[in-house]
Amino acid sequence: MASAPSGAAVTSSALLAPFPSATLAGSQAHHVLLFGGYDIWRNGQSAFSGIHWAANGVDNDGFIIRLSLANGVERYHTPRRTYVTDIFRGALMAGWRFKVAEFEVKLLAGPDFEHDNLTPDNSRSPLRGGHPGLRIAGEAWAQPTRGSMLAASFYATTVANGFGIRTAAGWRLIDDFWVGPELIGSRDQFSRQTRLGVHLTGLRSGPVEWSVGWGYVSDSFGRSGGYARLAAQLRP
Repeated sequence: MASAPSGAAVTSSALLAPFPSATLAGSQAHHVLLFGGYDIWRNGQSAFSGIHWAANGVDNDGFIIRLSLANGVERYHTPRRTYVTDIFRGALMAGWRFKVAEFEVKLLAGPDFEHDNLTPDNSRSPLRGGHPGLRIAGEAWAQPTRGSMLAASFYATTVANGFGIRTAAGWRLIDDFWVGPELIGSRDQFSRQTRLGVHLTGLRSGPVEWSVGWGYVSDSFGRSGGYARLAAQLRP
């Protein structure tokens, strides 16, 4: 019996970090960020959320802990049947934040977990059930000039030997938010996915800061189409 292929990035944004603290306004020392969002394309979707804690405050160097959770679904259509994989992912990582002038880096590592539920079920599939592992991640944010930004992030996990990277550039518009291109790539032992699009980062509504992204996605199974992502974070 066949089973749905597991998208290396069924939700390539599912365990993305909150936005760099450099994008946030306010001088009060906050130790906690709450973040979450939703990612969709025609063959999959995911909701994700998490909490980020910084011992010395999110704007300062020091020890950090992050819990990230995601729940998504991937669909694979054939002429005879549609295969569905429900995917839960979670990671608890600890690390350190470094900042020099307008350059910021975060490095994290910790346990990772994924659980896959297949429809129709296939007890022989290596995807089926729970898969513990270890994850490492890194994020960088820089402002070469007051009106420009560069960002990059990566992750690697022992679960299905997965890894991914995102790069983005942006320019500040009306001193309110950043807009620019983004490139996202991810793969594991089952598949790979590439996204090319546009992001808006730093949109504010009261205490909440928003980010949106949209563009074109393709994967190693010959599927392609548009994608969209909405994310938000809050300093409680």
